[in-house]
Amino acid sequence: MKKDTYFWESVACYLFCTVFLIGFFGVMFIAAELSGNPLSSFIPEFSWEMIIKWEDIKAIFDLKE
Repeated sequence: MKKDTYFWESVACYLFCTVFLIGFFGVMFIAAELSGNPLSSFIPEFSWEMIIKWEDIKAIFDLKE
């Protein structure tokens, strides 16, 4: 009895999905660059002052040590 594992069909499916996603996000990236709105401008910048400190957590939840 032949063991049918669909290996090559699975490889083709993963390859197609990968190429499709790279193309989809690539077109979005290129369109953003051409329009003058780079995607990196939408990513917020974080600083260490924005991270909550343990003293603030204790104050919020009224924790005592």
